[in-house]
Amino acid sequence: MRVVLPLAGTRGDVQPAVALGLELQSRGHDVVLGVPPNLVDFATRAGLTAHTFGPDVQKLYSSDRGQKALAAGSTFKLMPMVAKQMSEYAYQMDSELIALSEGADIIVSTQMTEDRSQSIAEAAGIPMLTMHTFPSRRNRTYPFPGSVSHKKELPPFVNETTWRVAENLRRVGFGKYINRLRKRLNLPTTRKGIEGILASEGVPELQIYSHALVPGLAEEWGDARPFIGFIPLSREAREAVGELAQSHTDIVEWAESGPRPIYFGFGSMPIRDTHAVTKLVEQVCADAGQRALISAGWSDLTTTDAETADHVKVVGALAHDVVLPHCAAAIHHGGIGTTFESLRAGLPTLVCSVSFDQPFWGAQIEKLKLGAHVPFPKVDADTLAAGLRVLLDPKTVQRASEFAHRLRPSETAAARVADAIEARAGL
Repeated sequence: MRVVLPLAGTRGDVQPAVALGLELQSRGHDVVLGVPPNLVDFATRAGLTAHTFGPDVQKLYSSDRGQKALAAGSTFKLMPMVAKQMSEYAYQMDSELIALSEGADIIVSTQMTEDRSQSIAEAAGIPMLTMHTFPSRRNRTYPFPGSVSHKKELPPFVNETTWRVAENLRRVGFGKYINRLRKRLNLPTTRKGIEGILASEGVPELQIYSHALVPGLAEEWGDARPFIGFIPLSREAREAVGELAQSHTDIVEWAESGPRPIYFGFGSMPIRDTHAVTKLVEQVCADAGQRALISAGWSDLTTTDAETADHVKVVGALAHDVVLPHCAAAIHHGGIGTTFESLRAGLPTLVCSVSFDQPFWGAQIEKLKLGAHVPFPKVDADTLAAGLRVLLDPKTVQRASEFAHRLRPSETAAARVADAIEARAGL
């Protein structure tokens, strides 16, 4: 069976599908991935066939304009920029997906590619399945991510209303591009939203995140949208893409040379002044009597590390599964992949959210008393120190340790998604 997985976004969006692709490939299926140009090497080094699909969103985020939009901490300021990039790339993206899907027996999409995938699958007369990495369908338990403050408990009808508004905005905003693709495929145009189309076709919508992070949602959705859990990348695959355990020896040795450090995952945050940030972390941790391990994508890593005090170490990107178990707590942007890794390691977590689904996950961590949440623009010495106190509270530490066990079933998630794909294909 030829399985095509069109993907968009950053590594956090692509990595679960790579793990799934490897599982499908081990079962003898022909797996083809469509990924942004900056992630083709990542997917191929893991051992999969991958082709360019869509624009390089990470490049957009790293641009001066993108960094300013991210630093504003507003999804609504970031969305127009992303939408503009997507609209400029729309026709080419359609062409890439048409070529990618040639000869496919089934298409497996994500919430970011399901619109196009549905039209392609309909034209080819083949089944499809979609995977969601955060709540992406109407419900009465939670509001649409980023639409309102997630700190307050809202009436169910308000939560549902935010979804109705978001669905309509998506239909209006992307409808013209989808209908252009449908015309190209000789399909009738539609005024329906993708949510209604997939529901009417009975397309399985698998939730590849843990129901433990969203209490009540599994009960509301029932079997219609099953929760599978996170899909982690195996250590073997991580080794293949270059995240060698042995290359982290010096980091692990430093972490074990004293009290467990606080992990700061600043690699995906819009840091404008690296010197100021390291000094902030250095001072806050010194005041709290803690050590800090800063993982950042800064160009002056070596110089920055040399200028820090002994209780602070600055490194580049690292393998979370190797290093985080040696840390005491984690502070990062709240992307679902990093959030899963820190919680799986049993670490109390402070989310410094930037945009999209990150404020939602930060709010959930706070509600579950597994850590704290501070919007990135509000991060300063006071908010960082306050968050650190929450993380180091023995009760938070205990809850985070116990919660980690609820994420362990994710080790079989790839196999369960593969089972669902085979069932959808009639195998």
